Amino acid sequence: MRKKIEVHFQVGVDLFVKRLWNLAKQPVFIVLTILGNSLIALSSALLYHFEKGINPKINSWLDTVWWAVATVTTVGYGDVSPITDIGKIIGIFMMIIGTALFWSYTALFAGAIMAEEVAEEVMEIEKSKRIKK
Repeated sequence: MRKKIEVHFQVGVDLFVKRLWNLAKQPVFIVLTILGNSLIALSSALLYHFEKGINPKINSWLDTVWWAVATVTTVGYGDVSPITDIGKIIGIFMMIIGTALFWSYTALFAGAIMAEEVAEEVMEIEKSKRIKK
């Protein structure tokens, strides 16, 4: 029984890795990855430039990268936050644009992992509709 579970687990892991590898080769995934990481890098650099020496919570560029990732992923810990007007404008921009990018990225992952199962279910539903007619 244990051997059977191990085999099923390994098949599941192999399938998961294969689907993620296929996702990583899709142009939309590559574009979203570049856009998202560029947004984080740019906003981190801007926030660091405008807030260093003014904001006591920002001591290094890593502090602003931490803030940008927390903002884009909608976690928003609040341990680092902008205090200048321009910093707050950068934050608003990150919340709006970053959230849309993060949602798109998450949807791509979910689609890559579940697409085949959903397609099979749709085919089963269509098949059962034809049989009932």
